[in-house]
Amino acid sequence: MRELSSLIGLQVISTSEGKKLGSIAEAYVDLAAGELVCVTLAKTPELRVILARDIDVIGSDAVMVSDREKLHSREEVEDELERGKRVLTSPPLVITSQGRMLGQLGPVQIDEATGKVIRFEVTGGSFKDLTEGVLALPVLDGIVHGDDTVIVPHDVVARRLVQAGGLRGALRNLGERLKVGVDDFSEASRDQSVKLKERAGEIAKKAGEATEKAKERLSEAAEDAKERVGEAMEDAKEAIAHEDAEDQATTPPEAEPDSPRVEDAAEEERPDEDDDSDSAAEESEVHLVPEPATPLPAGDEDEGGEDEASDDTGNEETE
Repeated sequence: MRELSSLIGLQVISTSEGKKLGSIAEAYVDLAAGELVCVTLAKTPELRVILARDIDVIGSDAVMVSDREKLHSREEVEDELERGKRVLTSPPLVITSQGRMLGQLGPVQIDEATGKVIRFEVTGGSFKDLTEGVLALPVLDGIVHGDDTVIVPHDVVARRLVQAGGLRGALRNLGERLKVGVDDFSEASRDQSVKLKERAGEIAKKAGEATEKAKERLSEAAEDAKERVGEAMEDAKEAIAHEDAEDQATTPPEAEPDSPRVEDAAEEERPDEDDDSDSAAEESEVHLVPEPATPLPAGDEDEGGEDEASDDTGNEETE
């Protein structure tokens, strides 16, 4: 399947001669019959027409015909040119039989093997196509294909109309998808909630079992520790009793700690002798220092002075 507009510009090749016959300038279709009628060649002195039934192959880069004899003049194919209409250079309007304007004829898609029209599109302009989408219609019974208008059956179009794309269609599709998504999410949430509850129950059960096991282990550990502490205390008591017995057995009865010994008495007396010697030394040192004269009474002081004076005089005379 390919668009009719893709034929424009393709070379027409004669297979028997291996020669170019020209390039395609226009294509004629009949939407009422739903087929490609003919094509015309460009840049020829007079109009040259190739009928669709004479085309052997519509390739990607060329159209193949058997020979030059497949080229026809306008007069030879006048009826075919009347039946087919140019839809590429001057696209017609599309309207329903009830007078509802659908838009302008857009791309036409054909089967390149048979030349049959598969479907055609109706465009309402770029803005309308964006908001409402492009109408794609198949070939319908009752279509009238005129020179400047294509009339389609209103009731048939209403039943078989296919609308694709556009913002409105996208929003509708989005709304439907969101609704389905919400329903799926709700159902998934319920399933997930049930699974979470079951999982929580399993975890709680395992936690309870683990708690009971921990309690049993703690109780066993406490009993074991209590027994070990009791055994340790008994061992400590026996060790203390044994040490007391050994101390009593090794201590002699006559050596009482509180009774003074002879050596201690001698040691106590020795410091006294040292003290006496020290005091005697101190006394001897004291006698070596002249004692100060004791002051005499007032009356005796003169007598003493006279005696000293007389002594001095006597001494001088003796000399």
